[in-house]
Amino acid sequence: MTKITEGKKYCYRYFDGHDSEGRPTVSLWKRVIIRETEKTFWHVEDMPNMTFEQLVKYRTGGRRENQKYHVKRCLKCADRSRYHYTREEALRAFVYRKMFQLEKVQLTAETVQMCLSGMREAGMITGGYRCTVEKLPDDAGFLAASVPGPVASTYSWGEY
Repeated sequence: MTKITEGKKYCYRYFDGHDSEGRPTVSLWKRVIIRETEKTFWHVEDMPNMTFEQLVKYRTGGRRENQKYHVKRCLKCADRSRYHYTREEALRAFVYRKMFQLEKVQLTAETVQMCLSGMREAGMITGGYRCTVEKLPDDAGFLAASVPGPVASTYSWGEY
């Protein structure tokens, strides 16, 4: 007896989310590679009760406009590509994405804090979440701080 998954080659992606109680989870998406070239590959959702040949026929059949909903194209060996061949590469890509997101969130938090404190120091607003506007900025722009914050100073802002 042959296994139905025989002949299938998979690519993977890890993603984050929450369970029904709000606890953070890391899950693995498993997709079947249906076509492959030197630089790219095409993948679809696995149908575990179909052979590889049946899966390709089912997913690539019908109108071409509808195929884009099922067949996805991906670059091989791209660090931030949506899917990767091995679980190790997928986990590395997941960690890269999360670290990048964390850096952006930290930069955003610092920018927000510095903007609000600069507006308070300039006497434009008082109070917290439901603030009172005391005065408006003179120009279209307002320099909230004279120096960048610790996170922003680690970035290159286009000056040489």
